[in-house]
Amino acid sequence: MERAVVTGLGCVTALGEDVPQFWDGLISGKTGIVPITGFSREFLRNPSAGEISLSPRMRAHAESRWLESRIELFADFAVCEALRSSGLSENDIRTRKIGLVLGVSLGMSLMRDSRSNEEGRGREGFDDFSGLAGEIADRHGVTGEAITVSTACAAGTNAVGIARDMILYEGYDAVICGGADTLDRMKYLGHSALNTLTLTSIKPFAADRDGTIFGEGAGILVLEAERCLASRPALAVCSGSGFSCDAYQIAAPDPGGAAAVYAMREALRNAGLEPADINYINLHGSGTHHNDSMESLAIMQVFGDGALIPASSIKSAIGHTMGAAGGCESVATVLAVKHQKAPPTVNVVEKDPQLPVRLVCGRAIDWKIEHALSNSFGFGGCNGTVIFSRWGR
Repeated sequence: MERAVVTGLGCVTALGEDVPQFWDGLISGKTGIVPITGFSREFLRNPSAGEISLSPRMRAHAESRWLESRIELFADFAVCEALRSSGLSENDIRTRKIGLVLGVSLGMSLMRDSRSNEEGRGREGFDDFSGLAGEIADRHGVTGEAITVSTACAAGTNAVGIARDMILYEGYDAVICGGADTLDRMKYLGHSALNTLTLTSIKPFAADRDGTIFGEGAGILVLEAERCLASRPALAVCSGSGFSCDAYQIAAPDPGGAAAVYAMREALRNAGLEPADINYINLHGSGTHHNDSMESLAIMQVFGDGALIPASSIKSAIGHTMGAAGGCESVATVLAVKHQKAPPTVNVVEKDPQLPVRLVCGRAIDWKIEHALSNSFGFGGCNGTVIFSRWGR
C-alpha cells in the first residue's frame, strides 16, 4: 500500500529561522518568549509572546520577493527551507502532481509590515489570509490544488492530514503542507478579555498553570508518495490522522473530551495502530486550566495505563502559534522520531498531580520512538491528531 512520507521540513519560530535552530532550542530547553515590540502592550493581560525578531536574511527575503505581510514572509521562508531539504527541484514542482495545503487560524489579521519589528510600522486595515495558499503556490509554481484551511488552532494539523489524504487517495506525488500565523493586537486584546492569557509564564500541565501565551511563525512539511522517493531518504512516515469537532461551546473545550478521544482513536485506526504502539505524545498543551485537563482526561480514555507514555508540550518554548501550531508541532514530532528524543516542557516545576500524563520536564530524554502522536485541540472545538512513524526500508 502507498505511504505518505515526510521528505522536507521548514520552520520559523521565536527559537530561530530554520529547523536546526528550532530543534536545538527545543532540546536545550530554551524559550523564545520575549516582551512584545511590534504593537502597543497597553491593556494586554500579558505583554510577552513568542515574537520573531527578523534577521537580515529574512528581511532580505521579504524585499527580494515583495512579501508585504509577516504571515506571507513566515510561510514562504519556511516553504523554501522545506523544499530545499526535500530535494524537490523546480522542474519537479512544474512537471509533477504537487499540491499545497496551508493552515491559518482566524483567516485574517491586522496588517504589519513584514520587514520590521518596530511598533507603528503596521498599516491600517486587515490582511486577508483566505488566498494565502494560492499566493504561495503561485510563487513556487505549484499547479495542483492550493487549499487554505482555517480551523483555529487545529489548522496546521488538519492541513497535514488533508495532505496525506491527497497523496493516498487523489494520486498526488507530493503535497507541501503545514501552518503559518502572526501576532497582532486584535487577537491579544480578545484573549486578554477572555482571561485565557497567563499572568506569568506559560506552564503546560503544571500545577500552577493559569493560561497561555501566543507566538508566531510557520511550520511546513513536504509529504511525498513513497513511490516517488527513488534513492532519496525520508525523515518519517505520516501514518495516520483524525479530525473532529466538540460541538460544545465556542470558547471552551468539552470537559469530557469526547471529540478529542474520537480524533486520537480515528488517527490510530487510520494508521492501523493500537494505543500500545504509540511511544511519544506531542501534547496540545496550551497551558490553560480547562484545555490541559480535558486533554489529560482524553489521553487516559484512549491509552489507559499507556498514559505513562512520555509526553511534552513545545508551546512554552515558542508560544501558542495558533494557525501555525499544528505545523510547528508536526515538525517537532517528526524530529523526535528521527532523533529518538523527546523534548522537555519548559517552565514546569511541578506537574499537576491531577493530570496523569508522563510529562517530560527539565531536560530532553533519549527514547525509542517508533510511532509518535501529535494533538491540536483548537478554539471553537476544532480538533486534529496526526501520527508520524519511523521510516525504514
